[in-house]
Amino acid sequence: MNFFKHLGEFMMMGARAHAKWELNVSNTILRDKKRLIILGLLTIPVILGGIAFADQIGGALPALLGGKKAYSPAFYSTGIFVVSILIGMGAGLITGCIGAGGGFIIAPAMMSAGVKGILAVGTDLFHIFAKAIMGSVIHRKLGNVSVPLAIVFLIGAIIGATAGGILNRVLYEINPILSDAFITSVYSGMLGFLGIYSMIDFLKARKAPGAADKGAHGGKSEGAEMKNLPKKLQAVKIPPLVKFDFDLVPGGRTISWVFLVASGALVGLAAGIMGVGGGFLTFPIFVYVLGVS
Repeated sequence: MNFFKHLGEFMMMGARAHAKWELNVSNTILRDKKRLIILGLLTIPVILGGIAFADQIGGALPALLGGKKAYSPAFYSTGIFVVSILIGMGAGLITGCIGAGGGFIIAPAMMSAGVKGILAVGTDLFHIFAKAIMGSVIHRKLGNVSVPLAIVFLIGAIIGATAGGILNRVLYEINPILSDAFITSVYSGMLGFLGIYSMIDFLKARKAPGAADKGAHGGKSEGAEMKNLPKKLQAVKIPPLVKFDFDLVPGGRTISWVFLVASGALVGLAAGIMGVGGGFLTFPIFVYVLGVS
């Protein structure tokens, strides 16, 4: 039972951190008038053109998408365009109102609207990619980005995301329904586990009011002292070593590239299968497994 308890805490911390990141990036954009004006101007032709020329765009698209073999029928309509906007707004509202990762509803919601799972996953990844670029630029200016860590982690993430995409593609080629069922099962299992864990945690917090602030509301801080697992991993000196956290520890900390690539592969695999999971898994892995501040 301790394993499931720690896994639940691990995933809840990741969910909170990812939602906080989405909210911070959105607030930064909204508070910057220049960025907001540029963003607004860019959306005008997309919205007006999408509504005005929906039929022409749909007729100009090929019958099938996906290179030599089909991913999905390629059709476009005003209805799908409007529904996509509403789904995005709903995801943003969830993130802003309750602090949960609203990105997790995008792929399932698009699948419910009739979009194939493999197409919904790719669309979700693209929307996250756009936000990640903006967030990375902002945090780079604030000095919060370790380029060596990011580059080595990216190598594993590319491998994992490619594997996840290939897996989705193979399942789709076997049977499109099998692909949708696989994506739905992964989402249901992960979100179902989080929901059950949250309910159990909430019920325990009600019985012990003094434990509510520690458990249900994240009593563990991000800057807490490293646990045993990060210390053990950082003690493994398989070259080359990546240095980081120079501002916290004299001479910085080091971690072997092996663990960074393996962590990146896990995150990339989850992102390639579900369309989300990158930020959701990256934060707890960096902090509680690798020992990054």
